[in-house]
Amino acid sequence: MKAETVDPGRGDFTLSGFVAAALVAVVLVCAAYWLSLQQSRAAGWVSHSHEVLTTIARARTALVEIQNGNRGFVITGHEEDLEPYLNGLSAIAAETARLRTMVADNPAQQQRLSALESGLVSRLATAAQLVAARREGGLAAAKSIFETGLPKQEMANLRAVLDSLEAEEEKLLGQRLVDHERHLQWFWAGMTAVVVLLVAALAVLYVQIRRHRAAQQALLESETRFRLMTSSVIDYAIIMLDVQGRVRTWNAGAQRITGYLAEEMVVGPDFACFYRSEDIREDKPMRTLQAAASESRFAEESWLARKDGSAFWASIVITPLRDAHGDLRGFCMIVRDLTEHRRAAETLHAEVRERMRVEEELQLLNRSLEALVQERTAELSSSNADLLDAKLGLRILSSQLIAAQEQDRRYIARELDDTGQSLAVIRMHLTDVMRGADGATALMPDCIAVADAAIAHVRAMVMSLRPTMLDDLGLAEALEWALDQQAKTAGWKAVLDAGDVHAHLPSDIRTACFRIAQEALANAARHARASEVRLQLKLAGNDLELTVSDNGAGFDLERLRSPDERRNHVGLVTMAERASLLGGSLDIDTAPGRGTRVRASLPIPANAEIAEPARVDSAGA
Repeated sequence: MKAETVDPGRGDFTLSGFVAAALVAVVLVCAAYWLSLQQSRAAGWVSHSHEVLTTIARARTALVEIQNGNRGFVITGHEEDLEPYLNGLSAIAAETARLRTMVADNPAQQQRLSALESGLVSRLATAAQLVAARREGGLAAAKSIFETGLPKQEMANLRAVLDSLEAEEEKLLGQRLVDHERHLQWFWAGMTAVVVLLVAALAVLYVQIRRHRAAQQALLESETRFRLMTSSVIDYAIIMLDVQGRVRTWNAGAQRITGYLAEEMVVGPDFACFYRSEDIREDKPMRTLQAAASESRFAEESWLARKDGSAFWASIVITPLRDAHGDLRGFCMIVRDLTEHRRAAETLHAEVRERMRVEEELQLLNRSLEALVQERTAELSSSNADLLDAKLGLRILSSQLIAAQEQDRRYIARELDDTGQSLAVIRMHLTDVMRGADGATALMPDCIAVADAAIAHVRAMVMSLRPTMLDDLGLAEALEWALDQQAKTAGWKAVLDAGDVHAHLPSDIRTACFRIAQEALANAARHARASEVRLQLKLAGNDLELTVSDNGAGFDLERLRSPDERRNHVGLVTMAERASLLGGSLDIDTAPGRGTRVRASLPIPANAEIAEPARVDSAGA
C-alpha cells in the first residue's frame, strides 16, 4: 500500500509567532498615530477656541469705539471726532463676519451670533440717527435721543450677547481639554491591555505548540493504524486521492474489486480510470469531486469500470479531507461492489412487480364484479321500487275509478229520477186531458213548462257528461263554455287565449285536453279562492299546450304527491294519467300563497286533420 507521511515541524508556529508580533507592532503604531491625531485635534480645537475668544474681544472693542466716536461727535459736533465711529463700523462688520465663519459648526453659537447681528443693526441705526440729529438739530436734538435711554439699552444688550458668546466658547474650551485628557487615559489603558494580550498570546502559542506536537505524534500513530487496517480490508476499496483526483494510497480491497495492481497505482493515475467511457465524456469524475468538496460528503450507487473494461454496480462514498485551517487536502474514496446485490434486488423487484400486477388485475376484476353486482342490484331495486309504486298507483287509481264510477252513477240516477218525476207529472196531465176531465185543458201550459224543464235538465246533464259542442264546434268553444260555467259559479274573472289553435283536432286529444281543463277549473273553483283564472291554448311545434293558471292561495304540491294524500286527490292523478296515455306530460307549478299553474303538453299525430282556427275571445263573469 502506498502512503504519504507529513513530518511535523516548527515552521508554522514560527510564522504564527512572527505574525502575532507584527500584529502587536501594527497595533502600537496605530495607537501612537491615533494619539498624535488626538493631540493635534485637541490643539486645533483649543487654538480655535482662543481665536474665537480673541475675535469676540475685538468685536467688543469695535463696539466701544463706535460708542465713543458717537458720543464725541454729539458733544463737540466736530467731524474729525467721527473717525473712531467710522473705524468701529468697519471693524465690527469684519469681526462679525469672521465669527460667522468660526462658529459655523456650532448651532448654539450661530443663534447667539444671529442675535448679536440683529442687535448691531438696531444699535448702528440708533448711532446713525444720533449723528443725523446732531448735524441737523444740534446738541439738543441728539441729547433728546440719549435721554430716551435707547442707546444705553442697546449697548447693554450687545454686551450681554458678547458675554454669552464668550462664556459658551470658554465652556467648550474646558470640555475639549477634558476630552483630550480622557483620550490620553484611554490610550495608556489600551497600551497596557495590548501588552497583557501579547503576553497571553505568547503563552497560548507555547501551549499550542506543545499540543500540536502531541497531535502530530497521535496522527502518526493513527496513520500507522489506518494503513494496517486498510491493508487488511478486502471487501471495500479504500482509495486516497489528492485535490486533483490522483490516486495516492491503495489497499488490497481496491486491487481485488477493480483489477488494478498496486504497482500500477504508484505513479498516481487519475481516478477517472474507474469510470466508464461515457461517464468520462460527461466529466462525471470531476463533477463528483466538486460535489463532495461543496457538500462535505458525496454518496451514490452507480456503474464503475474494472481494468478489463467490465462494468460493476458499486456503492461510492467520497469524503473531502481538510486540515485544521479548513483547506482541502484531498479525498477519501470508499467503493463496495454491489453487483450481486443489484441482481438479487432486480430479481426480487421483478417478482414483486409481477405479483403487484397480478394483484392489481385481481383487484380490478373484483372492483368490476362489485360494480356490476351493485349496478344490477340497483337496477333490481329500482325496478322493484317502480313495480311497487306502479302497483300502488294502480290500486289507488282503481279505487278512485270505482269511486268515480259510483259517484257518476249516483249523479246520473239522481238526475234521471228528477227527469222521471217530471215525465210522471206530464203523463198525469195528459191522462186527464184524454179522459176529458174538467179543467184538464187549462193544465196544458203547465205540462209544456214541465216538459221544457225536463228537456233543459237532460241537456245540462248531457253537457256535463260530454258537451256536444266539443264534437260539433271544437275544443276552443268547449273550453270557453266550461270556463264561463265555472266563472258564473265561482265569481272570478275568466280569460281565454286560444289564438293559434284550429277548430278540429283528433278526438282523443280534444277529450283529454277538455277533461284536464275541466278538472283544473273545478279544483280552482273548490280550493283556490282566486279572483282571476286564465286559460291558454296554443300549438308549440307538434304539441298542443294547455295552461290553466290562477292567482289564488296555491298549495303544497309535494305533500299532495305522497301516497297517503294521493288517495284523497283523484283529480291530480287523473289529469296526469290522461296526459301520459297520449304520450304527453303534465306540469304543476304552485306554492302556498302564490297561485297555481297547470300546464299539459299533448303531442299531435303527424297525420291528424287540422281545419280552420277557432274563435279567439275571452269572457268574464
